[in-house]
Formats: sequence, C-alpha cells, structure tokens
Amino acid sequence: MKSTIKELNVLVTDDSLTQRQYAQDLCREMGVAQLLGAANGMDALQILEHEAIDVVLIDLEMPVMDGVELIRAIAQKKLSTSIIILSAKDPVLISSVGTMAEADGLHVLGTFQKPLLPDALECSLLRFIHDAKMALQHIEDDIEQDVTAVELSKAIVNNEMTLAFQPKLTVQGLILSGVEALARWHHPTKGMISPGVFIPLAERHGLIDALTRHLLEQAFKHKRTWQQYGLRFNLAFNLSPLSLADIDIVDWLCAMAAQYDVPANEITFEITENALLGELASAIRTLARLRLKGFHIAIDDYGTGFANAQQLSRVPATELKIDRSLVHRAAARPQQQTIFASTVELAKKLNLSTVAEGVETREDFQVVVDLGVDLVQGFYFSKPLFPDDLLTWIKTGLSQLRREHEGK
Repeated sequence: MKSTIKELNVLVTDDSLTQRQYAQDLCREMGVAQLLGAANGMDALQILEHEAIDVVLIDLEMPVMDGVELIRAIAQKKLSTSIIILSAKDPVLISSVGTMAEADGLHVLGTFQKPLLPDALECSLLRFIHDAKMALQHIEDDIEQDVTAVELSKAIVNNEMTLAFQPKLTVQGLILSGVEALARWHHPTKGMISPGVFIPLAERHGLIDALTRHLLEQAFKHKRTWQQYGLRFNLAFNLSPLSLADIDIVDWLCAMAAQYDVPANEITFEITENALLGELASAIRTLARLRLKGFHIAIDDYGTGFANAQQLSRVPATELKIDRSLVHRAAARPQQQTIFASTVELAKKLNLSTVAEGVETREDFQVVVDLGVDLVQGFYFSKPLFPDDLLTWIKTGLSQLRREHEGK
C-alpha cells in the first residue's frame, strides 16, 4: 500500500502551521514522499500553477483566499482534479462545499471535520489511487470498445448478447425478493462491451426493439427454469423509453408470459424517470396496459433526472428505485441523507415500494435500514451474476450473508 501511495504528489493547504504539519506528518507516515504546503489559497494557486499535484487538502477557513474561493479557482483553471476538504465547522457546511466542488467537476475524495483522522486520510488517498486506475481502465475500454451498429446487429443474431442478474433483497431479513436482469455483450474479439456503449448505440440505430425482445425472451426462459427448481422471485427488466413507443410490445409480452408460464405479477419493468419527459401520453398508454395485464412498473434511477411528485403520480408505477447518487456515502453526508429520507417518504405517500440501489458499505446499508426502505441491491450484497453463479449464490452466498449480519 505504501509503495503505491508514495507515488502521489500531495499539497496541504492550511493557515494553521500546526494543523498543516500534522496533516503532512500523517501523509509521511503513510508513505507519501512528495509533499508540499501552503498557508492560504493564493500560495496554493502559485504552487498548483507550477507543480503537478494529485491531491489537494484544503482547509475552508483561511485568510487572503478562503477554501471555497480556492476550490472554485482550482476547478476553473483545471489545476488539479482531486481534493479533500477540511474544516472545524459543522459537517453540513463541509458537505455542502463538497457538493459545490463536485458540481464544478472536481473529484471530492472526502469531506472531514477537524481533526483529520489517519484512517479517513488513508481511505481518501487509496480512493484516489483506485479511481485513477478505474478511469484509466475506462479509457482503455473505450478505445477497445469502438463497435459499430453492424457488429451489434450481428451480435443479436449470433446470440452474443446475454444477461446477468443482480439480487434484490428485503431490507428486513435479507430475503431474496427478486433479481434485476442486466444486458451483457461478449464480443468475440473485443471482449466484454459495456452496456453504456451498446445500449445508446442500439437506440441511435433503431436496434433497441430487436435487442429488447431478444433479451426479454432470454429472461423469460431463465424465469421458467428457476420456477422449475422451485424458486419463485420477481424478475426486473429495464425498458428503453423508445420501447414504450412500440405499439405491439404489450401484446408480445403477454404472449411471452403465457408461452413460458410466467405470472405477470412476478415481472417488473423498469423505466427511467427521464422517460417521462418525452412522449408522455404514449409512454403512459403502454405502462397503463402493462399494469392492467398484471405486470409491475418501477421508476428507475430516481434522483438523477427532473421528475417531480406530480409527474410520478401520473405513472401507474408500483416501485421507486432510488439512485446510487442518493444512496452512496449517505452515512457521511447529512444533506444527502435528508434528501434520501424525503424521497422515501414521498414514495410511501404514493404507495410505492422502495428500492435503494448501489449500496456498497455497511454504513450506507444502516442508513437504508433506518429510513425504512423496503428492498436493497448493490455490490455490498452481490455483484450481477450469470445464471449458474446466481443459483450457487442462492444456495450458499445468501445464507452466509445472513449469518454475517446476524452476528453484528
């Protein structure tokens, strides 16, 4: 770990010599060899204009130029990308400045009340290293994933498109409630292609209906197999906003459900809230028919778009999926947690069941428990699994997960 952190360039900005030296000493103990210090925002800017700095620790209360001004200047001049925010002020204020910094395009590794704790600093520096590696991997993937609509069309015909399934658990008792089907494409020469690449490609080139029907039939087949094993849980599937304009989709889905002997009330179709901003009448027509046939409707990624309570009340939804952006690190962000809580309250008033997406830590799961969310999914419980791995996880992984939580 120290050999990796050693490679970082860190700038500590604090007008207190004692606090600045304390933070620098913590960095040295963790192996950081390239350290610089600044007594105020102006000094920090001069350093940043001449040195390549990976991480900037910023105290908010400083003379000459305070931390808020410094953060804005760093973002505008693109002098660095990653910061850690410190202050003796209350956590809500610190968190608010962190939100401002993220809106300005900076990577906020942490927002901490002084004194800075060693574990908090170490986690922040390791997060920078991890995220830098992931960003590099995404760049490499994007280069390798330059695929065409022709390749995608062939992939559908050649059965290269498959599904992975992420479990959805009840918050109380961690009982398997359902799974969300997630599209996967293993290209014969380019490896795994991200859905973030091929879904927009399908939508742009008129292939989304063919892709959706191909994957839905796979999903129904898997659901029938699970039923034959005696496993009855809900199956969720994402529908593109464009699919809601497919006038035949409802009848086709009913035919699939009948063909594979799958009860409609065990299928949930997820739509993003942004789907409500397009052809609203057409979308609601399709969604209403799906509900009349017995299927469930979930509003996905809630918190990332512009839907409000009035729009939600127009949709015959049964479930609200709260986006990772409201769930992730909610335990450490009071304002975010307040918004999260109000979203859960709104869902309850609309008689919608709630699902917290993207839970990755026990601390965030505890927030989910405290707020009375119904269902949960995320890497803290399980990554998306291919069908055989899902069955193994149901047999052994789920019971192990329950034992771990019963013991805490």
